[in-house]
Amino acid sequence: MNTRHLLYCVGGLALGFAVGFYLANQVNLPARPAADTAAAAAPAGEGAAGPLDPTQTGGQLPPGHPDISNTASDGSPADPNGAAATNADAQQAMEAADRKPGDFDLQLEAARTFFNLRAYDKAALYLERALKLRPRDAGALVLAGNTKYDAGDYPAAAAFYGRALAVRPTDADVRADLGNTYFQRQPPDYARAIEEYRQAVGVNPRHETALQNMASAAVRVGDKATAREAVEQLAAANPENRSLPALRSALAQMP
Repeated sequence: MNTRHLLYCVGGLALGFAVGFYLANQVNLPARPAADTAAAAAPAGEGAAGPLDPTQTGGQLPPGHPDISNTASDGSPADPNGAAATNADAQQAMEAADRKPGDFDLQLEAARTFFNLRAYDKAALYLERALKLRPRDAGALVLAGNTKYDAGDYPAAAAFYGRALAVRPTDADVRADLGNTYFQRQPPDYARAIEEYRQAVGVNPRHETALQNMASAAVRVGDKATAREAVEQLAAANPENRSLPALRSALAQMP
């Protein structure tokens, strides 16, 4: 089971007036969903080539082609290392996808390549093309959810995860990722997050991510019974889970 979307608490965890700050830098916040393991991030600087230009894609860029300058749609750098517009793999995948816009696999490969480079606006464009060709492809839907999630657009990520679950309703990883979108949005919807985590645990009772995040969400809303249940199940699933001490301490402080 891939657990790279475990929740990291970057600040103190408010447990109400009786608890205060207790899980600071201990309990995980979802940094990146991992339901699509094929989209694991690659080193951004590998295979650097010269800047792309229109002649390298066979002439004039086709309609809808992503901007080949090193900027995202909001004008910010496409990725921290400037690799999205110069990486040789991205160049090759982009050219292949643009030459055959009706080829689903090529669109998906280009999307994965840009996702790995953290150029999420470009990944989203190729995913849009792919999903027009196969609207119910679960892998493409999950990758679209991951793309929106990593870009910080949690409502859009939830929509894509929901569509993926309509195709694969028993995918516990995607269900946990859906829960994370409710945990992460502002304001957080911890009740809905807990509901999604419960469904993930219903499919896989030893799903560490869902159990850990459910415990964290329950602590935040003061639901001691749910927090205790999740902590106990997490301990049974993995007694060495690094967040257990903080979760147990927080649980002990709850009224």
